[in-house]
Amino acid sequence: MNRLITVQNNLKLAILGLVLNLFGLIAAGVAINLTVTKPDSMHVATFVVALAGWLPALIIGITACIALLLQRRWGIVLALVALGLQLITLVPYGIVRTVLVPESRAICGVITAVVLGGGTVLIIYWSQALAKWQQGHE
Repeated sequence: MNRLITVQNNLKLAILGLVLNLFGLIAAGVAINLTVTKPDSMHVATFVVALAGWLPALIIGITACIALLLQRRWGIVLALVALGLQLITLVPYGIVRTVLVPESRAICGVITAVVLGGGTVLIIYWSQALAKWQQGHE
C-alpha cells in the first residue's frame, strides 16, 4: 500500500476529487431545485440531507482538494472529514430511499453502493497517506 501513496497519486486524487466535488455541488443544487419544484414522497428528507449534510461535505471536500493541490498536510485531515461526513449522510439516506421509493430502487441502490465502497477506499487511502506523512516528518 505504501508504494501507492505518492505525491503524484495524491495530486491526481486531489484533481479528481475537486472535479467530482464541483459536479456534486451542481447535483446538490439540482436536487434542492427538484425538491421544491417537483416534490415526491421523499422531498423533505432530500431537502434536509442536501442542506445539512451534502453541501457541507462538498464545501469541506473542495477546500480539502485545494489544500491537497497546494500540498498541505491539513488537506488530508479535511479530506477524511469530508469523506466521513459524506458517508454518514448519503449512505443512510440512500438506503432509506432505496427501500421507500420503489421506482428508483435500482439506481439508488447502485449509487449508494458506489458511494459506500468508494468512500471507504478513499478513507483508507488518505489515512495511510497521513500516517506515511507523519512517519516521514517525526
